[in-house]
Formats: sequence, C-alpha cells, structure tokens
Amino acid sequence: MCQPHAPAPCAIIKANSRLRRAPQRKDRSNETDAQGATAVGPATNRPNAPKKKTRRKRRSTKKQQLWYERHLAESCDASTSTASTASTTGESPSELSSHAADARKSSDKSPSSTRRRRSKKSRNSRINKVVNVAPANLSEEEKECYVALDCEMVGIGPGGCESRLARVCLMHWDGEIIYDRHVKVEERVTDYRTFVSGITAEDLNSDDAVTFDDAQSTVARLLQDRILVGHGLRNDLQVLALSHPWYDIRDTAKYEPFMRPAEPHDINPLNASHLPKKLRVLARDKLGMVIQEEGMPHCPADDALAALELYKKHRVKWEKAMNWKAERTRALVTAL
Repeated sequence: MCQPHAPAPCAIIKANSRLRRAPQRKDRSNETDAQGATAVGPATNRPNAPKKKTRRKRRSTKKQQLWYERHLAESCDASTSTASTASTTGESPSELSSHAADARKSSDKSPSSTRRRRSKKSRNSRINKVVNVAPANLSEEEKECYVALDCEMVGIGPGGCESRLARVCLMHWDGEIIYDRHVKVEERVTDYRTFVSGITAEDLNSDDAVTFDDAQSTVARLLQDRILVGHGLRNDLQVLALSHPWYDIRDTAKYEPFMRPAEPHDINPLNASHLPKKLRVLARDKLGMVIQEEGMPHCPADDALAALELYKKHRVKWEKAMNWKAERTRALVTAL
C-alpha cells in the first residue's frame, strides 16, 4: 500500500511562522485604525490607492450555450471516429486527431463573430440590394393603371439654360407606346441639345409637331387616376407644368434601393445621404439593358421602357413601402 507523502520539515516551519504572524498583523492594523494613522504597506492597502477595475464577464446566452454543447458533441464524435479510422487507414491516431482539430478550427466560429460579420454585411448592402422578384401576372384592368413617361427638352434664353418641352412619350404596361409627339416651342430655341435629346429644328417645325397646350392636355388626361412610372419625373412634370399625387408616382431616381451613398466630391446642396444613379447605370446593372450609349442621343421610348422594367422587377417590395408611407401619412393627418 502506498504511503502518503509527508510534507517537508521546511514547509511545516514556514506554515507555522505564517500562522504566528497573522494575529500580530491583525492587532497592528487594529491599533493603527484606533489611532487614525495609516500603516505603511503595499500599494493595494493604501487608503488613496486607486481600485483595480475588473471587467465583468458577460454571461453566455442560451443560443451560445446550445452552440457550445452541439460543437462539444461533434468534437467527441470526431475523436471517436479518429480512433476507428486509425485501425482501417495507415495513418496514426495522432495524425488523424490533428486533421480533425484543423477541420474544427476552420469550421468552428463563435456566434458573436458571425453575428458581427453578418450585421456589417447587411449594413454595407442595405443600399442597392437587388431583390429578384418575378413580375406578377396582372389583369388587363390592372395594367391600365400604369403608364411610363419620359420627356426631352431644348434650351431657350441666354446659353440655353432654361428648358422647354420638345418631345413627350407615354408607354403602356406592356411596352406599347400610347403617345409620342414632338412639341412646338413658341420661344426662340438657343440650344437644341441634339447630342442628348436628338431634337433638331426640322422636328419642331414639322407638321406632325403639336402645340404645348395640346400636349399638356393629352398627357394630363392619360395620367389621370394612374400610377406614373419614370426616372427623374420631377423635371418631366415641371416642364409639362403638371402635378401628380405623390402616392401615385414611382420614380426610379428616388427609390432608395436604386440610389448610391453621397461622396465628398458630389454636388449635394441639400446635403442628402444618398443620391440618384443614372438610368443607364441602373438599366445595365439590374436589367442588362444598354441605353443612352456614349455619343448617341437619348430615345424617350427606351428610357421609359427601362424605368418601367425596373419598376416591374421590384414592384412587390416597392408597393409595400408605398402602402406603409400612405398609411403613416394618413395616421398623421387624422392625428392632427
């Protein structure tokens, strides 16, 4: 039978000396407290010494506990499998265990790190997130509620800075053009902007061109009680001298998932956090369409079709956001 190992005589002497000194230290500390004097000791016993800050350990959540239990069970299964595979393969158990440890290190990641990485990813991809939603099969009556609009302008006045309507195009849900006319300009045109608009003097002076009043009345009739789709519709409505309810406007230049974060070199007088993208960039990135090619004038029919297809692809999510805004506005109005 094995005998317990006896302590060394020096250890017994040290323990006894510590026991003898303990009452003396206690009595000495009591005396100093009664006299109001401070004893000279280590820095931690000084009255003015700063206390050491200890960081409180956070308790693991239930999700983390379940995660650790599951991976502990997997590690146990991996250790048992190494022993069984060691007999069938030529590798030694130590090599198999090292392989299993390397695999666990590459696969095991704490939930907190994955949560941080996931939140950072969602924060970066909050804007310009593409949601592939198949266009719904609408009835003919529902299709009549949508119309796409695009206008081309020419410049008047000094330098051609002031815009006037030169061409207007309206498109049906299925891509059918329902109105496309050149518009006569009563003022003297100083800049036809042909490189962008494709408008020439012959187009405005032709017999097919209509007056501004005729174009305005026709467009107003076609837009009545319909949802208007387009890109940069504020400029189109302004040059038409028309207004449209905000809840019936679907502007791809103002839809947040289609916008980009503002950069320091951007012209941003309103200090907006996000700015609109160009229509040709949206059509290329989200639809694979090529419009507004470099050196070629814009076609209002192509621009209206691109905006309409962008809306079709994101219609479900877009309409949910618009319904929420309409309900929120209605609630605020009733509260007043």
